[in-house]
Amino acid sequence: MDLSPKFIKVLSPEECLSNEMLLPHEFCSKYGSVIPIGIKMRVRNGYQIWLDYVKINQRFFGMKSFFKDFNLRGGESLLFDYVGEFKFNVLIFDISGSEIEYPLVMHESQDCWARHVVYPDDGLSFVNCVRPSGNVVDVVVPPFYFIENISPMVPDRVEYVVSSGQHIIGSYCHREFELSGLASICHMLGIRNLNSLNNLVFSYDGRDTFKVDVFDNSMLEVPVSPNVPRNVSNDIAFEVLVQHSHMLEYCHGVDLSVKFRNITDLWNTKDSFTAYHKNRCWRLQIKKRRDVKRAAIHEGWIQFRGDMEFSSGDVCVFQWKNDNIHNFNVRIVKKARTVS
Repeated sequence: MDLSPKFIKVLSPEECLSNEMLLPHEFCSKYGSVIPIGIKMRVRNGYQIWLDYVKINQRFFGMKSFFKDFNLRGGESLLFDYVGEFKFNVLIFDISGSEIEYPLVMHESQDCWARHVVYPDDGLSFVNCVRPSGNVVDVVVPPFYFIENISPMVPDRVEYVVSSGQHIIGSYCHREFELSGLASICHMLGIRNLNSLNNLVFSYDGRDTFKVDVFDNSMLEVPVSPNVPRNVSNDIAFEVLVQHSHMLEYCHGVDLSVKFRNITDLWNTKDSFTAYHKNRCWRLQIKKRRDVKRAAIHEGWIQFRGDMEFSSGDVCVFQWKNDNIHNFNVRIVKKARTVS
């Protein structure tokens, strides 16, 4: 399962008068088996509500008070981000595509105060619906709220961060209110323009960076990865020769060879990836030295080595699971034992 699958839901007026919400069919088909029957939906202002997930008809039940508390009438969009352990974080976008000004409201079951969300200090997101007419290749215009209230704070040079963690250089034109430089996302997806998609969600950090999430016509997030270089013909991404120091009770890190820099250079200074073996997976943290010339595996290694039952001299081979620089299948080449 993806670590944090996301989907977008556009509300209909009929849904906002009911107590249920239909989920995208593709999301339920792909992830429904691992979503628990009871989930907690959390909003940025601290609002929380428990919902029932009914797998057979792919709906959330218990939505009525949420629709009422946030005065949702239809046409708004919700971004659901499954963060695991039965929790969904939710962003609410108005009809224009801008994230709403969250009211100071809590669910009736809560006995605490709502948190005041301040833009852009707390970040601000907006959703851009890719229209079927025209070719959206490089430029997006933010909604009116962003232009009116946030635009003066945005520098001319900006960066976009996609799901792989890759940074893309872009720009913001204050005269035309245009964010440009998105053609690189087309290149990463292998498409000529963004019209084959449905929505782009931009999350502004209040300084110079926008996180960009891409959603297809099924309303599911599309992973965006750079064209990852393959260094050998059998799809090996990198290897670790397990040494005695890696097996100590307090292992201080597993350095990755500089010969794999074509991979490690794609990671951020502090990053992580997921290793998969059979029906298990492990999250391994990556840190780079200050000179950014050597990457090392830190948190997660001790649990990983124990579960995989490594021995000194074994070779841990990380193979591409897909073209995402944060997902790898793992196999072990055991050290040859000398027969006396």
